Amino acid sequence: MRDKKRATIKDVAQETGLALSTVSNALAGKSNVSDRTRARVEVAAERLGYRASAVARALRMQRSFTIGVLIADVSNPSSADFVRGVEDVVSREKCTLLLCNTDGDEEKQLAHMRTLIDRQVDGMVLISQHCSSPKVRELLDSSVPFVLVQRRSAKHKDNYVGSDNCEGLRQAIHYVHSLGHRRIGFVQGPEDSSSARERLETFLSTADGFRLKVEQDLIYHGDYTFEGGLEAGQYFCAMRRRPTCVLASSDINALGVIHSALDAGLDVPKDLSVVGLDDISLASFRRIDLTTIQLQKRDMGIAAAELLMKQVWQPLFRPQKIILPTKLIIRGSVIRPAQKSRDKSKKLSARGSVGDGSILSTAIAE
Repeated sequence: MRDKKRATIKDVAQETGLALSTVSNALAGKSNVSDRTRARVEVAAERLGYRASAVARALRMQRSFTIGVLIADVSNPSSADFVRGVEDVVSREKCTLLLCNTDGDEEKQLAHMRTLIDRQVDGMVLISQHCSSPKVRELLDSSVPFVLVQRRSAKHKDNYVGSDNCEGLRQAIHYVHSLGHRRIGFVQGPEDSSSARERLETFLSTADGFRLKVEQDLIYHGDYTFEGGLEAGQYFCAMRRRPTCVLASSDINALGVIHSALDAGLDVPKDLSVVGLDDISLASFRRIDLTTIQLQKRDMGIAAAELLMKQVWQPLFRPQKIILPTKLIIRGSVIRPAQKSRDKSKKLSARGSVGDGSILSTAIAE
C-alpha cells in the first residue's frame, strides 16, 4: 500500500476556498489576516494533517530557525536550568536548539562555534564561555548574533545576561559573620571568568568592611567542579588554622568541600560550615541541606534567548546588559562555630533546628 500523500499548502487552500497567498499569510501568523480567517485555515490544516516544510520556510525567510547554545559542562545540574530557559523561548519561536558542550576548553569552544556558523544558525547563546581571546572575538564579531551569559568581556559591549554577583555574596558573608565566623575560606572560580573575579572582589571588600583579616592562604584559586571542591576541601582541612566556614564557588564545588571535610574526620557543619552558590535542586534535599546563594538560572536563559531573538529580527538592535538579582537561601550547612558556642549550634539554623551535623555526614558518605 502506498503511503498517504503529504498534504500541501495548496490542499489547505482548496479545502478552505481561499487564495493561496491568504492561506500562506495565515499559517505564517501575519497580521493582515483576520482572526476568523486564520482560525478557518488552522482547522483545515489540522484536519488535513498539513505541516509546513522547514526547508521551504527557511529559504523563504532566509533563516535556519536554529539556535546554538554553548555550555561549559552539561553534566553540572545548574546547566539544565540555563538550557531549559533558552529552550522555553526557542520552542515558542518554533526554532530548533543545538546544544554544544565545551568542557570550558577554548579550542573545543572554537570548533563548536565554527560548526554552528557553518550550519548557518540564526544566533548563539554562550553560557560561561571564553569571550575575550583574539580567536574567539574574531568569530563573534564576524558571524551571527550572540548573547553572553554569566561571563563577559570588559573590552567589548556585547549583549549580556548575568546575575548580581555582589549582593548574594554580601548577604552570605553578613550571615556567617553574624553567627560568629571570623576565619572564612573562599573558593574562587576560574580566573578568566568575569563572574569569578567580581565575586572575589566582593568577598575581599565585604570582609574588609567587617574588619576581617583575609590572609592570602584563605583564598583557594579553583573552579566550579566537584573535583575542584575536593581539592579545595583538602587544602583547607590540612591548614594548621583551618577556617570555620568555607564559601564555595558553586553547589557542586561545595559538595566536594564537604566530602573532603568528612574524609578528614570533620563534622559538617559543627567543625566546618559550608556555603554553596547556584541553589541546584539537590541543595534542598534534607540530607544535604546546603546554605547557598540562589541564581535565577532559568530566567537568565529566558532573558538571553529573548535578547537573541530581538537581534535576529532587528540587526541594528543595540547591545543590552541584563542583571538578575540573587539571594541567600539559608539551610542547615551553616551554624555558629564550635569554639564559640557548641550548645547554641544545636538551636540555630535556617529553620531553627540544625541538629548535630549527622545529616550531612550520612548524605556525603552514601
